[in-house]
Order: sequence, then C-alpha cells, then structure tokens
Amino acid sequence: MKNSTYPGMYVQSAFIRKLKRDSVPYLLLAPVILFIVLFMLWPIINVFTMSFEAYKATKIFARHFIGFANYITVLTKDPVFIKTLSNTATWVFVSVIFQAVLGFWLAWLLCKNFHGRGVIRALALVPWAVAGIMVGIIWSLILGESYGLLNDVLKRLHIISMNISWFSTGRLSMFAAVLANIWRGIPFFTISFMSALAAIPDDLYEAAHIDGANSVTALFKITIPMIRDTVILTTLLRAIWTFNAVDLIISLTDGGPNRSTTTLALYIMNKFTNEFNYGYASTLAVIATLMMMVLAFVYIKSGKLGKEEVA
Repeated sequence: MKNSTYPGMYVQSAFIRKLKRDSVPYLLLAPVILFIVLFMLWPIINVFTMSFEAYKATKIFARHFIGFANYITVLTKDPVFIKTLSNTATWVFVSVIFQAVLGFWLAWLLCKNFHGRGVIRALALVPWAVAGIMVGIIWSLILGESYGLLNDVLKRLHIISMNISWFSTGRLSMFAAVLANIWRGIPFFTISFMSALAAIPDDLYEAAHIDGANSVTALFKITIPMIRDTVILTTLLRAIWTFNAVDLIISLTDGGPNRSTTTLALYIMNKFTNEFNYGYASTLAVIATLMMMVLAFVYIKSGKLGKEEVA
C-alpha cells in the first residue's frame, strides 16, 4: 500500500510551524500595543484635533472647526498665558536647581561611612514617598499664619515679632510653593546621585590626591564629569515632572493669590475642568508639549548626553 503523504504537505506543515513561531512575539506584544494606541496615541491625536475647534462641554452641539483661531488667541490675546509662563519658569527652574544641588550634597554625605548611615538614608527618602496633596497639607501646617510651625520658631528665636502671612502676596506664595516642592524632590536626586557616585572608581581620587588636587578640583575635574549624564537625565526628568505637577500647588495655594502661583499646567487643567473649554485647553496643551519638546532637545544637545569629552 502506497503512502498517501505528499511532499506539499511537509512544506505546508513547515510553513504553519514557522508562522506560529514567528507570530508569538507579536501576539505577546499585542496587549501593550493596544494599550499604547488606546491610552496614549489616540488621546494625543484627539487633543491635537480639538485644538483647532471651538469646543465647550456646555455647548457640545456647537462644536465646529475654527482653524488656528485658538492659537492666535493664546499667543496674542491671553495675558494669563504670559503670566503662567513666567510662573512656570520660576516654579520649574528654581525648584529643580535647588533640588539638584541639595540632592547632590546629601548624596555625597550619605556615601560616607558613619554610624547610623542606613537609618539616615531611609529617612532622607521619606519626602519622595509622600503624595503631592499630602505635601501641600504638611507645608500649609508649617507655613500657616496663625498656627504655623515656622512662624512659631522664628518668634521664639526673636527673628520676627509678628506672624508672617506666607500666602498673602504673590512672591511669598511662590516662595512657599517652591520651598515645599524642593523638599519633596530632593530624595529623587539623592537616590540618583548616590548610585552615580558609587560607580566612580576610588583610584581616580587617589591619583588626583597624589598629584596635589584638592577637594574642589576633584569635584569639578572628576566627580561632575563622571556623573554628567546622570545630572542631565535627572534634571530633565525632574523638570518635566515639575512642569506637569499641579497637585502640590492646588493643595497649597490653588494658584493664588491673583494667579501668582498658577502654572501653565494648572491653567490648562482649570480651562478643562472648571470652564469646560476643551478646545482652548487642548490648544494650551499642544503649545506646552511643543515647548517642552524643544527645550528638552536643546538641553540634551547642549549637554552632549552620552558623548565623552576628549581631554
């Protein structure tokens, strides 16, 4: 009796096995791709589309295309937008600079060997574990005019004779918000810089010491160049997070007084959730995104991320 199996059946079976083997990675990636499309790509496209429309939730049937009218209004006729840009620049740059400097100093101290270092390291990370709303509540208790801890300490030290209202003026309110944000963000830099400092070989410092270099010279000639990429990445990430952060400001000042602590992110949220002006809020969001992309690109290029300097 002859075998009824044909060569074509072997070819077909091999093709099916190969197809199944090659399709497995794509099947495993399918949930992630679907998640990205539904929750990232589609919202981005939707926001970009709404930025060209007059779209308010209170007048949903009056939604219509208006071209670049929203962009023209934002860039030429909206004084609040200009004010929020100034507030955002202060909020981001002052916060990140002090967070990075103090975080580096704390990381340098915690890399030293001393008794109880593990406990101090754990305590130093506590602010990073606290939610932004809670940070605002904590610092409102510290900076409260009649019941605040800071005013009480300053009066006991005879530095002030009357309580200071830290949220009464624009400058004091921004100072209070930035101060709370600095406290919150220091642990992020401390963790990042500790790992970067631990990766620097001790031989470099020993060789520099033999050559007569002091601590300041070693800092600028060895430490900072060796952790440059870490500095660039951490400051960039923290700047983006701070730019988008609204929880702390809402719980501490709610953008006041007189919009003195209203950042661009908070302005966008207010337009979206309070005024239900989805079209205008989308325009602000697109402009904010483009600004962050340009600034991030310039910062990475100017910082020469990933490129080694030639001595």
